[in-house]
Amino acid sequence: MPEPNNFDDYLPEQKPQEYSIEIPPDAVPLQPDRVPSGNDPLGRIEQRGMAYSSLARGRAPWWLLIAGWVIFGGLTLGLLKMALAGSVVSWMLLAISLLPLVILAQGTLAKAKAR
Repeated sequence: MPEPNNFDDYLPEQKPQEYSIEIPPDAVPLQPDRVPSGNDPLGRIEQRGMAYSSLARGRAPWWLLIAGWVIFGGLTLGLLKMALAGSVVSWMLLAISLLPLVILAQGTLAKAKAR
């Protein structure tokens, strides 16, 4: 009969535990030219940011820069005529319409320096 203070006799036999270390695989680098999905709002914002970034860095073709100057420049000139008439709202619209021109100016300067 086992002694009353020896509980190991009542427990199953313990096997030595095997320790292992799991090493995760190397992380795959992010794909720099991954195009985000345009179906969700954040994807659309990311797509617009990529487009503005490529315009500002001079990676856009010349015809796109010239077309942007014609379209956004014409819009800004029209809003400048309205702003000179004296409306406060037209001054705010003029300031907002200058943002695409700033992006186009950066892209044009970057494209000219690249040549």
